[in-house]
Amino acid sequence: MKHNKANPFIRPMNLKHSISTISIAALAACSHIEPLETPLAQSAIQDQTPLTDQAVIADAAGRSAVGATALAWANPSTGSAGVIEQIDASNDGPDGCRGFVTSRQSLDGITRFNGVACPSGDSWKLGGQ
Repeated sequence: MKHNKANPFIRPMNLKHSISTISIAALAACSHIEPLETPLAQSAIQDQTPLTDQAVIADAAGRSAVGATALAWANPSTGSAGVIEQIDASNDGPDGCRGFVTSRQSLDGITRFNGVACPSGDSWKLGGQ
């Protein structure tokens, strides 16, 4: 093995060792995963209160225009998601309520149901809650 005359403590590395060191450093740099953050996810994280699917659906139906179709929703607290198929003005509650039809996909399977979302202060609640 040759020694560096300028610095006797520096020894040449073999190519295989260099590639292994670079590979490990690259993998370590890629191993950090950033979470997906949406406005609803951020508010749930800040409040530390898990959102229910009902709250997410009511909020999505309430904040969308009457007549809207194919509106996707997702709940980062439960992992459930779905599509609101239609939003109509509702006669089933106080003024401003909206009837809707939505699907819900979760670990339990896919369900489809009708509901009513009504204004409640700064948020929306499902009718009867």
